Amino acid sequence: MFCHLNRKTFIKGPLSGNLLVRLQQILKAVKMETLSLFKKGLYFSLIEIGGVKITLFALLKFGLILILGIIALRFFRRRLQRFLSGKLTLPPGALNSTVTLFYYFFLVLLVLVALSTIGINLTQIGFLLGAFGVGIGFGLQTIANNFISGLILLGERSLKVDDLVELEDGTLGIVKEINIRSTIIRTFDGQDLIVPNSEFISKRISTWTYGDDWRRIHIPFGVAYGSDPEKVKKVVTEAARKVPLTEEDSEHPIRVWFIGFGDSSLEFALVVWIRQSQTQRALTGIKSDYYYAIHRALVEAGIEIPFPQRDIHFKSISPELTESLRNLWREQHG
Repeated sequence: MFCHLNRKTFIKGPLSGNLLVRLQQILKAVKMETLSLFKKGLYFSLIEIGGVKITLFALLKFGLILILGIIALRFFRRRLQRFLSGKLTLPPGALNSTVTLFYYFFLVLLVLVALSTIGINLTQIGFLLGAFGVGIGFGLQTIANNFISGLILLGERSLKVDDLVELEDGTLGIVKEINIRSTIIRTFDGQDLIVPNSEFISKRISTWTYGDDWRRIHIPFGVAYGSDPEKVKKVVTEAARKVPLTEEDSEHPIRVWFIGFGDSSLEFALVVWIRQSQTQRALTGIKSDYYYAIHRALVEAGIEIPFPQRDIHFKSISPELTESLRNLWREQHG
Protein backbone atom coordinates (compact mmCIF):
# COMPACT_ATOMS: atom_id res chain seq x y z
CA MET A 1 0.00 0.00 0.00
CA PHE A 2 2.83 2.35 0.86
CA CYS A 3 4.65 1.62 -2.41
CA HIS A 4 1.44 2.02 -4.38
CA LEU A 5 0.84 5.48 -2.95
CA ASN A 6 4.40 6.57 -3.56
CA ARG A 7 4.17 5.33 -7.14
CA LYS A 8 0.98 7.31 -7.76
CA THR A 9 2.55 10.41 -6.27
CA PHE A 10 5.66 10.00 -8.38
CA ILE A 11 3.66 9.67 -11.61
CA LYS A 12 1.28 12.57 -10.82
CA GLY A 13 3.98 15.28 -10.85
CA PRO A 14 5.13 15.01 -14.51
CA LEU A 15 1.55 14.53 -15.79
CA SER A 16 0.42 17.68 -14.02
CA GLY A 17 3.25 19.74 -15.59
CA ASN A 18 2.52 18.42 -19.07
CA LEU A 19 -1.16 19.22 -18.69
CA LEU A 20 -0.38 22.83 -17.63
CA VAL A 21 1.89 23.30 -20.63
CA ARG A 22 -0.78 21.88 -22.90
CA LEU A 23 -3.43 24.24 -21.48
CA GLN A 24 -1.10 27.20 -21.97
CA GLN A 25 -0.54 26.17 -25.60
CA ILE A 26 -4.31 25.88 -26.15
CA LEU A 27 -4.97 29.28 -24.59
CA LYS A 28 -2.21 30.82 -26.70
CA ALA A 29 -3.67 29.28 -29.83
CA VAL A 30 -7.15 30.54 -28.94
CA LYS A 31 -5.75 34.00 -28.28
CA MET A 32 -3.91 34.08 -31.60
CA GLU A 33 -6.99 32.86 -33.43
CA THR A 34 -9.19 35.47 -31.71
CA LEU A 35 -6.75 38.26 -32.57
CA SER A 36 -6.59 37.00 -36.14
CA LEU A 37 -10.39 36.98 -36.44
CA PHE A 38 -10.59 40.44 -34.83
CA LYS A 39 -7.98 41.76 -37.25
CA LYS A 40 -9.78 40.22 -40.19
CA GLY A 41 -13.03 41.77 -38.97
CA LEU A 42 -11.44 45.23 -38.65
CA TYR A 43 -9.98 45.07 -42.15
CA PHE A 44 -12.95 43.34 -43.76
CA SER A 45 -14.19 45.40 -46.71
CA LEU A 46 -17.72 46.65 -46.02
CA ILE A 47 -18.27 48.78 -49.11
CA GLU A 48 -16.23 50.03 -52.03
CA ILE A 49 -16.37 53.66 -53.17
CA GLY A 50 -14.59 54.65 -56.34
CA GLY A 51 -12.16 51.75 -56.05
CA VAL A 52 -11.42 52.42 -52.36
CA LYS A 53 -12.41 49.65 -49.97
CA ILE A 54 -13.99 50.94 -46.77
CA THR A 55 -13.25 48.68 -43.81
CA LEU A 56 -14.58 48.64 -40.27
CA PHE A 57 -11.25 50.01 -39.05
CA ALA A 58 -11.49 52.90 -41.53
CA LEU A 59 -15.00 53.75 -40.31
CA LEU A 60 -13.86 53.67 -36.67
CA LYS A 61 -10.92 55.93 -37.50
CA PHE A 62 -13.22 58.29 -39.45
CA GLY A 63 -15.68 58.45 -36.56
CA LEU A 64 -12.94 59.06 -33.96
CA ILE A 65 -11.46 61.92 -36.00
CA LEU A 66 -14.91 63.48 -36.41
CA ILE A 67 -15.78 63.23 -32.70
CA LEU A 68 -12.46 64.70 -31.53
CA GLY A 69 -12.60 67.36 -34.26
CA ILE A 70 -16.16 68.46 -33.39
CA ILE A 71 -15.23 68.72 -29.69
CA ALA A 72 -12.26 70.89 -30.65
CA LEU A 73 -14.38 73.01 -33.02
CA ARG A 74 -17.00 73.67 -30.36
CA PHE A 75 -14.29 74.79 -27.95
CA PHE A 76 -12.81 76.98 -30.69
CA ARG A 77 -16.26 78.40 -31.47
CA ARG A 78 -16.81 79.54 -27.88
CA ARG A 79 -13.34 81.05 -27.65
CA LEU A 80 -13.73 82.83 -31.00
CA GLN A 81 -17.10 84.31 -30.01
CA ARG A 82 -15.62 85.54 -26.72
CA PHE A 83 -12.60 87.02 -28.53
CA LEU A 84 -14.60 88.77 -31.26
CA SER A 85 -17.15 90.18 -28.81
CA GLY A 86 -14.29 91.96 -27.05
CA LYS A 87 -12.57 93.18 -30.22
CA LEU A 88 -15.44 94.07 -32.58
CA THR A 89 -18.46 96.28 -32.05
CA LEU A 90 -20.92 94.01 -33.83
CA PRO A 91 -24.55 93.44 -32.81
CA PRO A 92 -25.10 90.07 -31.07
CA GLY A 93 -26.97 88.69 -34.08
CA ALA A 94 -24.23 89.61 -36.56
CA LEU A 95 -21.54 88.22 -34.26
CA ASN A 96 -23.39 84.94 -33.84
CA SER A 97 -23.90 84.60 -37.63
CA THR A 98 -20.20 85.24 -38.30
CA VAL A 99 -19.02 82.69 -35.75
CA THR A 100 -21.55 80.11 -36.98
CA LEU A 101 -20.32 80.49 -40.57
CA PHE A 102 -16.73 79.98 -39.42
CA TYR A 103 -17.82 76.90 -37.47
CA TYR A 104 -19.50 75.22 -40.43
CA PHE A 105 -16.64 76.16 -42.79
CA PHE A 106 -14.13 74.39 -40.56
CA LEU A 107 -16.58 71.53 -40.05
CA VAL A 108 -16.60 70.91 -43.81
CA LEU A 109 -12.79 70.97 -43.80
CA LEU A 110 -12.78 68.49 -40.92
CA VAL A 111 -15.00 66.08 -42.86
CA LEU A 112 -12.71 66.34 -45.90
CA VAL A 113 -9.62 65.64 -43.78
CA ALA A 114 -11.34 62.69 -42.08
CA LEU A 115 -12.29 61.26 -45.47
CA SER A 116 -8.74 61.65 -46.78
CA THR A 117 -7.37 59.64 -43.83
CA ILE A 118 -9.36 56.60 -44.95
CA GLY A 119 -8.20 56.94 -48.54
CA ILE A 120 -11.09 58.85 -50.10
CA ASN A 121 -9.88 61.73 -52.28
CA LEU A 122 -11.80 64.44 -54.13
CA THR A 123 -12.72 62.05 -56.94
CA GLN A 124 -14.37 59.64 -54.55
CA ILE A 125 -15.96 62.57 -52.73
CA GLY A 126 -17.57 63.55 -56.02
CA PHE A 127 -18.99 60.06 -56.21
CA LEU A 128 -20.34 60.43 -52.66
CA LEU A 129 -21.95 63.75 -53.54
CA GLY A 130 -23.55 62.14 -56.55
CA ALA A 131 -24.98 59.41 -54.33
CA PHE A 132 -26.12 62.08 -51.88
CA GLY A 133 -27.86 63.88 -54.75
CA VAL A 134 -29.76 60.70 -55.55
CA GLY A 135 -30.72 60.49 -51.87
CA ILE A 136 -32.04 64.04 -52.01
CA GLY A 137 -34.18 63.07 -54.95
CA PHE A 138 -35.62 60.11 -53.01
CA GLY A 139 -36.47 61.72 -49.69
CA LEU A 140 -33.85 64.10 -48.32
CA GLN A 141 -35.29 67.21 -49.97
CA THR A 142 -36.55 68.62 -46.67
CA ILE A 143 -33.22 68.19 -44.87
CA ALA A 144 -31.28 69.67 -47.79
CA ASN A 145 -33.77 72.52 -48.12
CA ASN A 146 -33.43 73.42 -44.43
CA PHE A 147 -29.63 73.16 -44.62
CA ILE A 148 -29.37 75.46 -47.65
CA SER A 149 -31.93 77.85 -46.13
CA GLY A 150 -29.78 78.02 -42.99
CA LEU A 151 -26.74 79.00 -45.04
CA ILE A 152 -28.78 81.71 -46.78
CA LEU A 153 -30.03 83.12 -43.46
CA LEU A 154 -26.52 83.15 -42.01
CA GLY A 155 -25.04 84.63 -45.17
CA GLU A 156 -27.44 87.48 -45.93
CA ARG A 157 -28.29 88.12 -42.24
CA SER A 158 -31.89 89.01 -42.97
CA LEU A 159 -32.69 87.34 -39.65
CA LYS A 160 -30.57 87.88 -36.54
CA VAL A 161 -30.51 86.78 -32.92
CA ASP A 162 -32.74 88.97 -30.72
CA ASP A 163 -34.96 89.96 -33.68
CA LEU A 164 -38.68 90.15 -32.94
CA VAL A 165 -40.52 88.18 -35.63
CA GLU A 166 -44.08 87.18 -36.41
CA LEU A 167 -44.59 83.86 -38.20
CA GLU A 168 -47.17 83.29 -40.89
CA ASP A 169 -49.57 81.70 -38.39
CA GLY A 170 -49.44 84.82 -36.18
CA THR A 171 -46.98 83.48 -33.59
CA LEU A 172 -44.84 86.30 -32.20
CA GLY A 173 -41.46 85.69 -30.58
CA ILE A 174 -37.79 86.56 -30.26
CA VAL A 175 -35.05 84.76 -32.21
CA LYS A 176 -32.78 83.05 -29.68
CA GLU A 177 -30.57 80.92 -31.91
CA ILE A 178 -29.98 80.36 -35.64
CA ASN A 179 -28.62 76.91 -36.51
CA ILE A 180 -27.82 75.33 -39.83
CA ARG A 181 -31.09 73.31 -39.89
CA SER A 182 -33.51 75.22 -37.71
CA THR A 183 -34.06 78.45 -35.79
CA ILE A 184 -35.18 78.64 -32.17
CA ILE A 185 -37.81 81.27 -31.36
CA ARG A 186 -39.00 82.01 -27.85
CA THR A 187 -42.60 83.18 -27.63
CA PHE A 188 -43.88 85.62 -25.02
CA ASP A 189 -45.56 82.66 -23.29
CA GLY A 190 -42.11 81.18 -22.60
CA GLN A 191 -42.29 78.46 -25.28
CA ASP A 192 -39.25 77.63 -27.40
CA LEU A 193 -40.28 76.89 -30.97
CA ILE A 194 -37.91 74.97 -33.26
CA VAL A 195 -38.76 76.33 -36.70
CA PRO A 196 -37.22 74.77 -39.86
CA ASN A 197 -35.13 77.33 -41.73
CA SER A 198 -37.06 76.73 -44.95
CA GLU A 199 -40.05 78.45 -43.29
CA PHE A 200 -38.15 81.74 -43.30
CA ILE A 201 -37.23 81.42 -46.98
CA SER A 202 -40.44 80.12 -48.54
CA LYS A 203 -43.06 81.88 -46.38
CA ARG A 204 -43.90 85.43 -45.46
CA ILE A 205 -42.35 86.42 -42.13
CA SER A 206 -42.84 89.79 -40.44
CA THR A 207 -39.89 91.18 -38.51
CA TRP A 208 -40.32 94.09 -36.13
CA THR A 209 -36.62 94.86 -35.82
CA TYR A 210 -35.31 94.76 -39.40
CA GLY A 211 -33.91 98.16 -40.40
CA ASP A 212 -35.09 100.89 -38.01
CA ASP A 213 -37.11 100.09 -34.90
CA TRP A 214 -39.96 102.60 -35.39
CA ARG A 215 -43.33 100.88 -35.32
CA ARG A 216 -46.83 102.34 -35.73
CA ILE A 217 -49.66 100.58 -33.92
CA HIS A 218 -53.44 101.00 -34.22
CA ILE A 219 -55.74 100.80 -31.19
CA PRO A 220 -59.43 100.78 -32.20
CA PHE A 221 -62.09 101.91 -29.73
CA GLY A 222 -65.62 103.30 -29.72
CA VAL A 223 -67.73 105.87 -27.84
CA ALA A 224 -71.50 106.25 -27.50
CA TYR A 225 -73.57 108.15 -30.04
CA GLY A 226 -74.00 111.75 -28.98
CA SER A 227 -70.34 112.13 -27.93
CA ASP A 228 -68.36 115.10 -29.30
CA PRO A 229 -65.72 113.70 -31.72
CA GLU A 230 -63.39 116.68 -31.20
CA LYS A 231 -63.50 116.18 -27.44
CA VAL A 232 -62.82 112.47 -27.89
CA LYS A 233 -59.82 113.29 -30.06
CA LYS A 234 -58.37 115.72 -27.52
CA VAL A 235 -58.92 113.45 -24.50
CA VAL A 236 -57.47 110.33 -26.12
CA THR A 237 -54.46 112.20 -27.56
CA GLU A 238 -53.54 113.46 -24.09
CA ALA A 239 -54.03 109.97 -22.67
CA ALA A 240 -51.66 108.50 -25.29
CA ARG A 241 -48.96 111.04 -24.41
CA LYS A 242 -48.94 109.74 -20.84
CA VAL A 243 -48.12 106.18 -21.90
CA PRO A 244 -44.31 105.76 -21.48
CA LEU A 245 -43.86 103.88 -24.77
CA THR A 246 -45.34 106.68 -26.92
CA GLU A 247 -42.89 108.50 -29.20
CA GLU A 248 -43.96 111.83 -30.73
CA ASP A 249 -42.23 114.28 -33.04
CA SER A 250 -42.98 116.03 -36.33
CA GLU A 251 -42.50 112.83 -38.35
CA HIS A 252 -44.26 110.56 -35.86
CA PRO A 253 -47.37 112.38 -34.59
CA ILE A 254 -50.16 110.95 -32.48
CA ARG A 255 -53.35 110.53 -34.50
CA VAL A 256 -56.95 109.85 -33.52
CA TRP A 257 -58.89 108.76 -36.59
CA PHE A 258 -62.67 108.84 -36.85
CA ILE A 259 -63.13 105.68 -38.88
CA GLY A 260 -66.88 105.07 -39.03
CA PHE A 261 -70.34 104.66 -37.56
CA GLY A 262 -70.90 101.33 -35.84
CA ASP A 263 -74.12 99.63 -34.83
CA SER A 264 -73.91 101.03 -31.31
CA SER A 265 -70.98 103.45 -31.31
CA LEU A 266 -68.85 106.02 -33.07
CA GLU A 267 -65.73 104.15 -34.19
CA PHE A 268 -62.24 105.65 -33.64
CA ALA A 269 -58.65 104.44 -33.85
CA LEU A 270 -55.69 105.73 -31.87
CA VAL A 271 -52.53 105.63 -34.02
CA VAL A 272 -49.21 105.99 -32.19
CA TRP A 273 -45.53 105.36 -32.85
CA ILE A 274 -43.27 103.36 -30.55
CA ARG A 275 -39.60 102.28 -30.58
CA GLN A 276 -39.43 98.50 -30.59
CA SER A 277 -35.95 98.59 -29.05
CA GLN A 278 -37.49 100.08 -25.90
CA THR A 279 -39.54 96.98 -25.16
CA GLN A 280 -39.49 93.22 -25.72
CA ARG A 281 -43.18 92.79 -24.95
CA ALA A 282 -45.79 91.28 -27.22
CA LEU A 283 -48.03 93.59 -29.24
CA THR A 284 -51.05 92.50 -27.17
CA GLY A 285 -49.35 93.69 -23.99
CA ILE A 286 -48.39 97.02 -25.56
CA LYS A 287 -51.95 97.64 -26.76
CA SER A 288 -53.21 96.78 -23.29
CA ASP A 289 -51.35 99.81 -21.86
CA TYR A 290 -53.13 102.09 -24.31
CA TYR A 291 -56.56 100.54 -23.68
CA TYR A 292 -56.13 101.14 -19.93
CA ALA A 293 -55.16 104.76 -20.62
CA ILE A 294 -58.07 105.33 -23.05
CA HIS A 295 -60.64 103.84 -20.66
CA ARG A 296 -59.41 105.90 -17.74
CA ALA A 297 -59.38 109.13 -19.78
CA LEU A 298 -62.88 108.59 -21.22
CA VAL A 299 -64.37 107.86 -17.79
CA GLU A 300 -62.72 110.92 -16.26
CA ALA A 301 -63.95 113.10 -19.14
CA GLY A 302 -67.51 111.82 -18.78
CA ILE A 303 -67.57 110.30 -22.26
CA GLU A 304 -69.82 107.28 -22.35
CA ILE A 305 -68.36 103.96 -23.45
CA PRO A 306 -70.99 102.18 -25.58
CA PHE A 307 -72.58 98.79 -25.18
CA PRO A 308 -74.60 96.86 -27.77
CA GLN A 309 -78.13 98.18 -28.26
CA ARG A 310 -81.04 96.59 -30.10
CA ASP A 311 -84.51 97.97 -30.92
CA ILE A 312 -87.30 95.38 -30.89
CA HIS A 313 -90.42 96.02 -32.96
CA PHE A 314 -93.60 93.93 -32.56
CA LYS A 315 -95.75 93.75 -35.69
CA SER A 316 -98.79 92.51 -33.77
CA ILE A 317 -99.70 91.78 -30.15
CA SER A 318 -102.88 90.42 -28.58
CA PRO A 319 -105.10 92.77 -26.50
CA GLU A 320 -104.80 90.44 -23.49
CA LEU A 321 -101.00 90.66 -23.52
CA THR A 322 -101.18 94.43 -23.93
CA GLU A 323 -103.43 94.72 -20.88
CA SER A 324 -101.15 92.44 -18.86
CA LEU A 325 -98.08 94.55 -19.71
CA ARG A 326 -99.93 97.75 -18.75
CA ASN A 327 -100.94 96.27 -15.39
CA LEU A 328 -97.37 95.15 -14.79
CA TRP A 329 -96.07 98.61 -15.58
CA ARG A 330 -98.61 100.22 -13.22
CA GLU A 331 -97.60 97.87 -10.40
CA GLN A 332 -93.92 98.70 -10.82
CA HIS A 333 -94.38 102.46 -11.15
CA GLY A 334 -97.27 102.99 -8.70
